[in-house]
Amino acid sequence: MNEVACPTCGGSGFVSESQGTLADEDTLRDRDQTASDQDQTWSDHDETASERDQRSANEDQEAADEEFVGGSDPVAHERSALARKRSTRDRQEVARLRGETSTQRLEVAEDRDDAAEARDRAAEARDRVAREQGEPDEGREASLLQAERDRARAAADRAKAAEDRARAAADRKAASEQRAEALRAAAEARHNLELAATDELTGARARGIGLDEVAREIERARRTGTKLTLAFIDVDRLKAVNDTLGHAAGDKLLLNVVESVKTHLRPYDVIVRYGGDEFLCAMPNLSTAGAKRRLNKITALLAAANDGHSITFGLAECEPDDGVEELIGRADADLLKARRSRKDA
Repeated sequence: MNEVACPTCGGSGFVSESQGTLADEDTLRDRDQTASDQDQTWSDHDETASERDQRSANEDQEAADEEFVGGSDPVAHERSALARKRSTRDRQEVARLRGETSTQRLEVAEDRDDAAEARDRAAEARDRVAREQGEPDEGREASLLQAERDRARAAADRAKAAEDRARAAADRKAASEQRAEALRAAAEARHNLELAATDELTGARARGIGLDEVAREIERARRTGTKLTLAFIDVDRLKAVNDTLGHAAGDKLLLNVVESVKTHLRPYDVIVRYGGDEFLCAMPNLSTAGAKRRLNKITALLAAANDGHSITFGLAECEPDDGVEELIGRADADLLKARRSRKDA
């Protein structure tokens, strides 16, 4: 028995050289197997990330194609924006997987470096045993040959560790690119969704998405037990303006109406272009009396600023069993009542 340094941990103890060498071989084989298993695991992760990246690219292309075919169709814009949102989530997951792969590859590289050092120490131990114990030529030659093999495998381990670090660096770069692409795609999806939700001329909510928002306000009012008033606004004499002054003047009138409404209502009130000259305004936490005061002020300011142009409006306060159609119907009926009253006056 000799006191020798353990090639794996660097400590010392009374062990036989052959036992130490066999223990080293077992340890090195275990490390090789672990590194190989990790390589396969992260290769699988790479494949998963690549598949998700391809799916995201396909969805992006489909969304772009759909927008091209649909033109300015709000529904097509909304669908394509949602498709991009899904692909953004995929890209974020790809970035996470690649980042995880990079970390694990670095750990594998460290394991391989440790294995290389252990093999070098094992080779030195074999050389020393062959010299110090005076093995027969045949045994010494076998020990020296094994030592040479250990050095060769140590060199291979170091080369593999360098390769792992290079792949880890590539993974980190790819993860960074995927995160940047995910951020870009998310911003584009938000922009496209906003375009789909907005009436191009007036900046009010487009009808389809706007009615969905009104429905959400109704549900919120029902859930919280708060008030919700809906205004149905009709722009007076729009057809006459179009016929006498041209459609550009009519467009300007519509834009002025919406700008006036936005200015004098609250930022969170929902303004929807319901038809050509018809608009809806959903006003949460506001009674019909409060809404009427606001809209009367808007009517007066609009008339003063636009040569007698005016709006007519009807109001309806949300009731517990109301849906969108019921609430709009009552506001529309109130508008018709207001118009008849004006004619009778």
